[in-house]
Amino acid sequence: MKKPLRIALIIVGVVVLLIVFVILNRSHKDSGVECETRVVGYGSILSKVSATGSLRARAQVNLQAQMMGVVKRVRVKDGDWVRRGDTLLELDRQAYEAQLVLARAQFNQTRLKHARMESLWARGFIAPEQFEASKTAYDVAEAQFLQMQDQYDKTVICAPISGLITQVNIKEGETAIIGTMNYAGTVLLVIADLSQMEALAEVDETDVVMLEPGQAASITIDALPDAVFTGRVIRVGYMPVQKLLTTEQTATNFEVEIAIDNTSPSLRPGMTVHAEIITARLDSVLVVPIQAVGRRMFKGKETETVFIVKKGKALLTPIRTGKSSDTEIEVLEGLLPKDEVIIGPYKLLSRLTDGTYVNPRQSQTETSD
Repeated sequence: MKKPLRIALIIVGVVVLLIVFVILNRSHKDSGVECETRVVGYGSILSKVSATGSLRARAQVNLQAQMMGVVKRVRVKDGDWVRRGDTLLELDRQAYEAQLVLARAQFNQTRLKHARMESLWARGFIAPEQFEASKTAYDVAEAQFLQMQDQYDKTVICAPISGLITQVNIKEGETAIIGTMNYAGTVLLVIADLSQMEALAEVDETDVVMLEPGQAASITIDALPDAVFTGRVIRVGYMPVQKLLTTEQTATNFEVEIAIDNTSPSLRPGMTVHAEIITARLDSVLVVPIQAVGRRMFKGKETETVFIVKKGKALLTPIRTGKSSDTEIEVLEGLLPKDEVIIGPYKLLSRLTDGTYVNPRQSQTETSD
């Protein structure tokens, strides 16, 4: 074979091999699964806990009768503003007045008698036993008088705080019943200071561990959808409030009190509130989309992992995470800036395995550097 022909055949062979290599490489690349990726970068984390509850006045008093009796006069009505010490309600006090007069008379009589016994005791004319009996009778009469005076005074019910009368539950002529061990008694009036309001919300047991007094919160109210109120956590409950979901399931929540900073005349106790409590605010931390992170088996141990793209393959990578927001999570270990993380679609992530060939397509929304 002539030398020029041999060279031409070699060149043709090399070209054919290159074409075959390109075709095989392209077909191999095309065999990879389509996936969406995001470049790892620095961003901010705003971690929040959501809760739902109701509005109430920070200072609210449910007034109950301390003495049983018929209501003689109600001096207030719903919506009245009262000051501390104002008379709100009067019970029929005729019987208590009679008992007070009797106790006062007995006390005065005993007091005079004991004064004479003291004079005789000072001069040594009576035995110690007689003086002690006189002193005891005097003390008993005084205690009975003070008790009757206290009962008589309690037939007039006064405002313990300044505030608005939000509820009147009794009318003139009805009987006020005092509370006992097995009966709560009659709530006569409700007074609330609406100048200071708070939200009483319930937080799930998985979230309550992140809460502590002093954390900021934003509050929305169903009745005022266009208004946003700020507040702060003032108490995190330690005892759970359990609610029955079904005959076999219960939800364990904890009460959280949130003081509202700015109030409004439109706010009313009992309104439904939605609170978002800020538990962490981080800036310039390494973050990835939260959907990219999942717990998977890695070297025989279940740990938090992501898939990163390396040389056209999905590489399973263990990571350690920190705080999270609704959309992103902080990465403490395992990733570097500019790593390309697979973030979807969800069906792919749920069945993706280490080493699978992929065709990455970067998401339109990139993490800020």
